[in-house]
Amino acid sequence: MSGVTFLRPLGYPPPPNARKPRTGLVLGVGGRAGIAHHAGALHALTASGALDIDDLDIIIGTSAGAIVGAQLRCGVTPHELYQIAQDTSEGAAKRRGDDFFAPAWDSPFSLAQRAVGSSWVLGRSLMRFPLPVMPRQLRSLFPGGMMQLSGSADLDSHLPRQWPDQNLWLVAVDIHSGRRIVLRKDGPVGATLQQAALASAAVPGIYPPIRVNGRTLVDGGVHSNTNLDLLLGKKLDHVTVIAPLGLSSPGAVPPPLFAVRQFVHTNLMRSVEALRAEGTTVAVLEPSSDLSRIHGVNTLRVGASAEISSAAYAETVSRLSDLVRETEPRNVEATAVS
Repeated sequence: MSGVTFLRPLGYPPPPNARKPRTGLVLGVGGRAGIAHHAGALHALTASGALDIDDLDIIIGTSAGAIVGAQLRCGVTPHELYQIAQDTSEGAAKRRGDDFFAPAWDSPFSLAQRAVGSSWVLGRSLMRFPLPVMPRQLRSLFPGGMMQLSGSADLDSHLPRQWPDQNLWLVAVDIHSGRRIVLRKDGPVGATLQQAALASAAVPGIYPPIRVNGRTLVDGGVHSNTNLDLLLGKKLDHVTVIAPLGLSSPGAVPPPLFAVRQFVHTNLMRSVEALRAEGTTVAVLEPSSDLSRIHGVNTLRVGASAEISSAAYAETVSRLSDLVRETEPRNVEATAVS
């Protein structure tokens, strides 16, 4: 397995008189560890000139990647994301949003109710066919999600409600239809940016589903850990993929996560090869086994952002020497991403 394959770095200038390359960035799942990983990897890529956020034609984010992608499109730089991840001063956890969610139960009985509702949400999320909607009375009696937004959560300080003008797709899943839902500006679902980010990161069974205009949405990672396949047929020149839950090479990874990471890698590479067959060059960044161990088994834990972002930054810098420039131009005529 290859952790990174750069066939044309985004910062590499096109030949004289050639059109500007059309590029995309895909950010995958990974919990709080994934957010920190994205911060370190993106800082390394942009600081080196291998990636220019302002030049991207589209960003696709799923779960942790949705949070990071939304922040990028709203003007937060990779360097700022890295500084936030590295910050260990008083109040740093609040600036990162580590306090957004708190336990949703206050008694053994409410814990049991939440357990039943969360089990239903988790099971329903894993099915890909429509089922009847749970009656409102049952939803009230058995709410899904072991965590809920805390009283101190200030989402407005992290993300605006309005979508940015640039192309940003955040991926969720409708648990009633089983269908993948792409949330975007002026999209058919009508979600705000905040709703879209929360929905894409609503890990089934842990965080509550997000209700938006009659839809019940959960984490887009239920469908795919990166949703890279959404770019098939879009005729981009180059795509960079950061997959925090992938695995670049076999190694001593905690057993509960090795199979998951191997599965993520295998499915990701299917989409990568399909894109390459269309003439799009793809740069894939997945953590090594050493970095995966730093992520740990509980990728939602707090307190590890500084260590993970530092390791992701260092590992990405070390892989920049693997850059290989594409020598054969594409013969496919470009069309706009829609």
